[in-house]
Amino acid sequence: MLENALAFLLVALVSGNNLPVCCGALISSRMVSRKAGIAIAVLGYSAGFAAQRNFLAYGMHQIIPSSAPGLLAVPLGISAVLFILAHRLRVPQSLSLIFTSAVVGMGIAIGGAPDMGFALEIAAFWIAGMAAAFAMAFFALGALRKALYRRRIWKSLEAIRLLLIAFSFLAAFTLGANTIGMVYASVPEGAYSPLAIIAAIAVGSLALSRGELKRVGEEIMPLRYANALVSQAVSVIIVEAATLLSIPISNTQTFTAGLYGSGASYKARLLLKKPAFTMASVWLFTVAAGLASSYALTLLLMR
Repeated sequence: MLENALAFLLVALVSGNNLPVCCGALISSRMVSRKAGIAIAVLGYSAGFAAQRNFLAYGMHQIIPSSAPGLLAVPLGISAVLFILAHRLRVPQSLSLIFTSAVVGMGIAIGGAPDMGFALEIAAFWIAGMAAAFAMAFFALGALRKALYRRRIWKSLEAIRLLLIAFSFLAAFTLGANTIGMVYASVPEGAYSPLAIIAAIAVGSLALSRGELKRVGEEIMPLRYANALVSQAVSVIIVEAATLLSIPISNTQTFTAGLYGSGASYKARLLLKKPAFTMASVWLFTVAAGLASSYALTLLLMR
């Protein structure tokens, strides 16, 4: 089926595109090799998908119209095209933003999604989640720096390294549960093998992550262990909370917001604004493009 092929492609794309968000700090800091970082991400994605892949089923059933199965290839295909565009620009992208907006566009075209209120709730959570990630990282990093001053620095750094490895795995776990679980929940039940999803995870992580690793690890800000740990921790908390509420949200959104929140807590100017502007612009464009193009293409196919 076309929907299954597109779902495989999307899982591969999101696995590669978001790998630096999960393990970019480990790799760019030389804490682990690129191969080891990819292995951590693949294991995390697969574990999260295996353990919590059904948590997004309620949310997908709420926003995907019951009359849409024959048209599901529209939002899946549009999401793939826009995600490939982001990959070419080396911008870590949010599949949750693209796919949800494309599904809503399809729903409006066929007479309204089953629960537009839930769709608005998702959008509100995106904004609130990013704001919360920024604020939590801002204050958490300040508290962590104060705690470090009272301890032996080398022992503290070793503890931070170990925690960063653990939270990088957990970040991959939450992405596997939430975003990859979202894709799995969108295709008809029983039409897709979980093993095919895991295969897509491996393919995407190995083949489609190099450009995004450079963008996150080298161009946003000079990552320090403490910044990366705090940003990763708040991202894990928010994405897992969203998963339990059946709300699709991407680690890209929460990690980036946390990264800038942790950087803003320093008096020295550490943040580079251009990459943030590029990512935000691409995110806004893909949301609008996903909704509009899905709406227009659905109307065309229904004629």
